[in-house]
Amino acid sequence: MTAPWRSISVVLALLVCFFGTGFTPPQWSRDDAGALPLPPSQVRALRGYKSPVLSARTAVLVDAASGAVLFSKNGDERAAPASLTKMMTALVAVEHGDLNQKITASERVYVEPVVIGLDPGEVMPLEDLLYGLLLPSGNDAAVAIAEGVGGTQARFVQWMNEKAAALGMRNTHFLNPHGLDAPGHYSTGEDLARLTVAMMRDPHLARIVGAREYTRAGPPLYKFRNSNPLLGAYDGVNGGKTGFTDLAGRCLAVSATRGGHQLVAIILGSQNIALDGQTLLDYAYGNYDWVAVPVSNSPLLDYRIGRERVETALAEPPAVPLSPWDVREYRGRVVLDRGAAEASGLVGWLVLESPLRRLGQFALTVVPSRS
Repeated sequence: MTAPWRSISVVLALLVCFFGTGFTPPQWSRDDAGALPLPPSQVRALRGYKSPVLSARTAVLVDAASGAVLFSKNGDERAAPASLTKMMTALVAVEHGDLNQKITASERVYVEPVVIGLDPGEVMPLEDLLYGLLLPSGNDAAVAIAEGVGGTQARFVQWMNEKAAALGMRNTHFLNPHGLDAPGHYSTGEDLARLTVAMMRDPHLARIVGAREYTRAGPPLYKFRNSNPLLGAYDGVNGGKTGFTDLAGRCLAVSATRGGHQLVAIILGSQNIALDGQTLLDYAYGNYDWVAVPVSNSPLLDYRIGRERVETALAEPPAVPLSPWDVREYRGRVVLDRGAAEASGLVGWLVLESPLRRLGQFALTVVPSRS
């Protein structure tokens, strides 16, 4: 912890938020974990709740903007992530590499199953390799990318784990760039949902995983087809990643956007990834409405770095996904990130919670000085 952050004194401004659309006034606290009572109407609504019926061993549904978990089945249990690993491979590659970078495949691309068919000595731009990595899920493309961008697979995998930590994937550890089963290579459904959201926020990767197919004229000629069974078949699906290993079973990460609201679903160990993915998305879009939380332009928080007073505000107007069985009474609290880089402007989050669940967290940024 740096010296400036040690001098921070936090003063919560309780005068700023009033909630509309049927909400009662929120309760504000820093760390109060006490529960709000459930009114009879919400008790009756909960009795009518029906959980989605899925074949998957693990399933998670997340609202991308707020980070709210709308459904979780074994979502925090460790599992083999299979080729969903490749989403991290792609994210690290665009962070450390250049899309126009020419990569020469080594003899180590002969990993079973190979998938796209790279030969040692073959040269391909990073962007084309990313299509081969994410659409048909090329294991050989993963090795070529890791070695071409990182110099060695070991160094690249270290970057993958560092990125996982930065994304808050606290129950994830990678040992390779392709996701083939290995003891100690694991993640969780909720961590993989965070990864999918991060991948879809990168415009290059969102464009790649949203493509139905991609042709590289060559020579040699390559034609990559997207293995996502919901892309083009389910309204709003705009990306994702499939995976399969003996240990993981059939897996799917899928992103969909309707009415400006993006959802991410993770399916691990499924008998039918398309049906399970569709069931989760139907459940969300059929039951949830996104309700804006009116917030005034007054600062939510001020603090001091030394003698300097700094104001913060929400980066974007918050909207929370609410279902008929959700409680319309909730509290907000501010969580500071003392490790955040001051240059990024991010200083913490406004966390909104109901008695039933966390409704979301929204970034707080520094208000520019008016001087």
